Amino acid sequence: MAGKIENNRPVDPNAKDIQIKTKLIAMVGAVIVFSSVVAVTLSLTVFDKKQVQATEVQLLHSADGAMHVMQDWVDTLKNCAAITANRSDIANAYATENTDFFNELVNTYTELLDYDFMAFVDTNGIVTLGGKDGFQKGMNLSSSYAVRKALSGSPAYSFEELPGYPYSAIYAYPVKVDGQVVSATVFAYSLATTDFLNLMQVSYDVECTIFSNDIRVKSTIPGVEGTALANPEISEKVLVKGENYKGRNKIKGKDYISVYSPLKNDDGKITGILFIAKSLEDVEAIKFMTIKIVVPIALAIAIGLMFLSYLFIRWLMWRIANVTRQLKEMATGEADLTKRVTLRVLDEIGDLVINFNAFCDKLQQIIGETKKSKNELSNSGESMSASTQETASSITQIISNIESISHQINTQSGSVQQTAGAVDEISANIESLNQMIEHQSSGVSQASAAVEQMIGNISSVNNSVEKMASSFEELQSNANTGFKMQNDVNERILQIETQSEMLQDANTAISSIAEQTNLLAMNAAIEAAHAGEAGKGFAVVADEIRKLSETSSAQSKTIGEQLNKIKAQINEVVAASNESSRSFGVVSQKIQETDQLVMQIKAAMEEQNQGSQQITGALKTMNDSTEEVRAASVEMSNGNKMILQEVQHLQAATLEMKGSMDEMSSGARKINETGAALADISSQVQEAIGKIGTQIDLFKV
Repeated sequence: MAGKIENNRPVDPNAKDIQIKTKLIAMVGAVIVFSSVVAVTLSLTVFDKKQVQATEVQLLHSADGAMHVMQDWVDTLKNCAAITANRSDIANAYATENTDFFNELVNTYTELLDYDFMAFVDTNGIVTLGGKDGFQKGMNLSSSYAVRKALSGSPAYSFEELPGYPYSAIYAYPVKVDGQVVSATVFAYSLATTDFLNLMQVSYDVECTIFSNDIRVKSTIPGVEGTALANPEISEKVLVKGENYKGRNKIKGKDYISVYSPLKNDDGKITGILFIAKSLEDVEAIKFMTIKIVVPIALAIAIGLMFLSYLFIRWLMWRIANVTRQLKEMATGEADLTKRVTLRVLDEIGDLVINFNAFCDKLQQIIGETKKSKNELSNSGESMSASTQETASSITQIISNIESISHQINTQSGSVQQTAGAVDEISANIESLNQMIEHQSSGVSQASAAVEQMIGNISSVNNSVEKMASSFEELQSNANTGFKMQNDVNERILQIETQSEMLQDANTAISSIAEQTNLLAMNAAIEAAHAGEAGKGFAVVADEIRKLSETSSAQSKTIGEQLNKIKAQINEVVAASNESSRSFGVVSQKIQETDQLVMQIKAAMEEQNQGSQQITGALKTMNDSTEEVRAASVEMSNGNKMILQEVQHLQAATLEMKGSMDEMSSGARKINETGAALADISSQVQEAIGKIGTQIDLFKV
């Protein structure tokens, strides 16, 4: 609801009187504080996450380093054992059982080499000699995996506990004389001392623990030695699977980031764990130290940004105040349009100043032109008053003319109604004619289609007749060829018959020769009998000739029978061939008669086809004439429709003109009434022009 009035405008009584400068400073300050808090929070969160990740990576490197150190210790033990076992004088010492040599060797090694325990063992694993801090003489080390493998001929290392000795790194090397294992040297580092743990703590700044299986043997974490590993997941992954474990766990109430690595013998058996860890308290301490450094710096930066923002907003509001002051002077002074705002900086506010000055220039120009147009406007008002009076008289004449035109339009409307009735009757007659033409066209189309179908059938029959004629010609040719070939066959059969008679004669001659040969053989046999012993050979030949004669006679008889059969069959073939020749003659005659009938049918079909073509031409001519009549009828119908449409349009136009004239008459009356009101308005406009001129004169241009 509007309250007090300020500068002739209502002001909301609930409106808060807060400067924009105060609002901007508060908003910018809040943004800076919020951004600083968010930036610090995100930075610390990321730093904390990165610090944990860096600690985990450092632990992995530390675990790798610890395993390398452990391997270096094993390599040192290996070197000590190998040097001792491979000495050239060790074999003589064993052969002569020179104990002084071994005692001197042990004392020398104790002073020079780096190890915790050493010993010589016999083939049963019994210590024969040990250092002053080493394994005791007579101690049985056969339970050690490394000792057993060395006595079998191969060097070995292991991580294990021996009776009476703590968890240690052990290396054993075989001593051979003439290729036979006679002893083994054993060197060991104790992992239950603080040497290895202190080295890890100093080198990597981590906590370190040595496990024998899952029991803590030695640790830099107070109060955990002798306790067991309570996490079954770690035991499964490290002691069973032989894999490293990385993660967080709690030991004695403190949180650690830790890495567990398996300790393996050279055969892969896992006997212990190397534990490397970093307390999360150290990570938190680094985080708190970072907060103590980052927060004051962020606070100082936020205060500095807020101060700079205050100076910038103050300068910005001062520039806006200059524009406001100029507007206020223009609103409360003498309306001096010649004043302008000074441009100091070319930016968004500078654009505002430029556009404001341009607006003042435009307003000054408009007011100047308005002053010049004031007199012209006054003259125009007087002219408008005179024109109003003339308009009133003209409107009176227009009203009388409109009434005369309206009477003529009523007369024209009656004539148009009569014309429309006549056109409708013509249109009905044309529609009836169109239907008759459609029926005639349909009948002609059906007849034309039937004739075309008949022509198609005639063409099909002609094609069939032509094919039949061609087939009969080919058949006639084949029959003639067959008749000729049959004559050739008959001639050849006659030749065969003649040749078979010649064979019969030859066979008769052969039979006669066989009978004569038989007689000669009989005569020869008789003569041989007369000759006695001298004719025995000739008798054998005569007998063979007789047999050959009998065989020839039998074969001649068989051949004669076969020739008689062949002759009978040839006679049958000759009779059949003659019958076939007569049949070929009859077929050829019938084919010629049929061919003549086909040619007659073909000629009749051609005559019928020509008649059908003439009928089709006549029907086509009739159909074209029908189409022309129908087209003329359609054109007439379309023309009649156009005439009918034009008449209807004329009726509609007449009605519209009549309505328009009524409206014009009514409007003219209203215009006449308005003319009087316009005269009053003209006098009011003249008064208003006078008042506007008075107000415009107040502006200084």
